[in-house]
Amino acid sequence: MALVTEKSRAAFDLTEIERGHLLWGRHHIWNEGRAGFVTSATEDRLIVQYYPGIGNVTNHFIIPVTEAVDGQWEIRWSADMAEIKEYGIVADGEQQEAEGAKDNDTGGIDS
Repeated sequence: MALVTEKSRAAFDLTEIERGHLLWGRHHIWNEGRAGFVTSATEDRLIVQYYPGIGNVTNHFIIPVTEAVDGQWEIRWSADMAEIKEYGIVADGEQQEAEGAKDNDTGGIDS
């Protein structure tokens, strides 16, 4: 048995996202997403600063790569607003199909 093992792990691709990029993020427990800009980007986490709507105040949220991989985040980001990239966002067609299947389910009761 080896004392040290090598494991592959998830990491943010820093060629795709970097400090200064605009980012919209929604954690799965939030009702609405928040828009801001990336203030720190590492392979393990993104820190996004945003305006919470009160006075001269800013706030931030952190997106750990482990939560992004687990599907807990919907993320849209852009370097120049000409091209907007997405991660963890379900396409409308897929979501409608899933909702339609749920609406048609009678719970095993035939009518």
